[in-house]
Amino acid sequence: MFLGIQEMVEGVSRVVENALGSSLLDVAIQVGATLFLVIIVKFFFWSKITDFLRKRSELMEEEFASAKQANVEAKTLHEKTNEEYQNLKDKSKGYLKKAKIRGEEERTIIVSKARDEAKGLITQAEQEITLEKQKAKADIQKEAINLATLMASKIIEEELDDKKYQDLVVKNLESSEKV
Repeated sequence: MFLGIQEMVEGVSRVVENALGSSLLDVAIQVGATLFLVIIVKFFFWSKITDFLRKRSELMEEEFASAKQANVEAKTLHEKTNEEYQNLKDKSKGYLKKAKIRGEEERTIIVSKARDEAKGLITQAEQEITLEKQKAKADIQKEAINLATLMASKIIEEELDDKKYQDLVVKNLESSEKV
């Protein structure tokens, strides 16, 4: 039986050696060394490692909470900025509407003043034309009287026959037109 166990150990050793490329003794040494390192780490370094990992975890949680808070503040600021932008946009629309109304009122006033001035100028021009007509009419009447007076004086000075009388009238009319 002891022989069977020994053969079994040798068989397992060959299988392990073929599979791993090392002997069973080498594997046992590696496992023992690993257990020894784990025990050393556990007694001497485990508390430091867990403290480091705990602190790192707390720091990450604080940064995550800070990032969440910053995100909330950013959203709030974004909403506030959008609201202010909308208010400014509404105000500018109101100012623009008021400016259009004021411009329309001023345009109406200016057009009304221009029409009144044009009517005044037309009325003034019509009055000047009427005065010029009356003045021209008076001048024509004065010239006609002067012409008649001149003709009468010439007729009286000279006794003229009809032919001379007509020539004198034409001559006086032509001279008065030149004046």
